[in-house]
Amino acid sequence: MSIVISGASGAFGRMAAERLLAKIEPAQLVLVTRNPAALADFAARGAQVRFGDFDRPESLREAFKGADKLLLISTLDVGERRRRQHQVAIEGAMAAKVRHVIYTSSVGIHPRSPAFVIEDHLFTEEALRHSGLPFTFMRDAQYAEVITTMIAPPAVASGEWFSSAADGCMAFISKQDCVASAVAVLTSPGHEGAVYEITGPELLSFGDCARIAAQVTGKPIKFVNVSHEAMQARFDAAGVPRRHIEGTLHKAAGAWGSEEMMSYERGIREGYFAVASHHVKLLTGRPARSLREVYEATRSALPA
Repeated sequence: MSIVISGASGAFGRMAAERLLAKIEPAQLVLVTRNPAALADFAARGAQVRFGDFDRPESLREAFKGADKLLLISTLDVGERRRRQHQVAIEGAMAAKVRHVIYTSSVGIHPRSPAFVIEDHLFTEEALRHSGLPFTFMRDAQYAEVITTMIAPPAVASGEWFSSAADGCMAFISKQDCVASAVAVLTSPGHEGAVYEITGPELLSFGDCARIAAQVTGKPIKFVNVSHEAMQARFDAAGVPRRHIEGTLHKAAGAWGSEEMMSYERGIREGYFAVASHHVKLLTGRPARSLREVYEATRSALPA
């Protein structure tokens, strides 16, 4: 069996590769990246490293060649470029006669969702459904580590957690559990056509996130619900670009623009992301980590 990971030099891809090397022979693992030198450590352990670039369609047929299963990790940019890249990747998989595509999608898939990111995932899911390729959708919730290492630290420091999501909820999921679930699908039979909602064990609001952060740190944190316009103004004041600029990372927003994040908060506020399942346990045999557990595991990211 040959397992191919696209975008393998990213954090998700590297984590998946590490887990796979504990389950399969290194020669069965193919890591596709725009920067093969970044995966020299895996090549030294016997994995195949191939060049593949979603912006260079001609590279993908050879990159995906011989794949029994392809883990198609969604690319970084939100919007038209990502949809174009995903379409090219699917066409490359078809040309390479890939036998099964596992795609990292998102919870909250709905044609009326206001979240910009959902349009991309909805497009990709539909493209896979119409491709004729066997597929599995891993609909991941928002990573709990985004909450604990990016959003919570300034709130802990200031004592105030601002959000426009009101009492909207999501079952935040550890990235480790997302990776473990994907690896379970990659290394076991019978998942063709399945849709898995990869979520944490409980629905939580951002107010709950603030409360748990306060309990973990022992510091008081006030949750402040603000209007959409007021939250946008806060992002503007912090210098977060309205739309993501390709190739850049903002210290407070990563690869997201503020309008993208605002649309996501609106989706949470309106209930589109209120999905919780036990699919992590179904796939891996153990429950998903709670947000509190992720806070404890990433405690060093929070102010003392």
